[in-house]
Amino acid sequence: MELDSVTVLLAVLKSAIELDLLELIKRIGDGVSISPAKLAAQLPVTNPEAHIMVDRILRVPTSYNIINCSIENLPDGGVERWYSLAAVCKFLTKNEDGASLASLLLLQQDRVFKETW
Repeated sequence: MELDSVTVLLAVLKSAIELDLLELIKRIGDGVSISPAKLAAQLPVTNPEAHIMVDRILRVPTSYNIINCSIENLPDGGVERWYSLAAVCKFLTKNEDGASLASLLLLQQDRVFKETW
């Protein structure tokens, strides 16, 4: 099942990279978690439910241990997820030289590139 759904993971990672979510999480610091609402507030979007979409995007790489997630219980009985980068994200975020493997992932997920296969 995991191998069958890997295309979903790659598509979601592509979206996360294009939205700059991994870089935003990295900027807050190593091991520091951030909520989807705080991430969505940093995006140039007007959708009032953007935090829900961000949460859904980040849940997929969490299930593959690419992103870490902790859960906070809310007073109203709900929960809020807090995300931080797992170690593998050092390859998907820019290093001190501004390079990362994210551009390779974006290339491999590009429609034109995929259709050649």
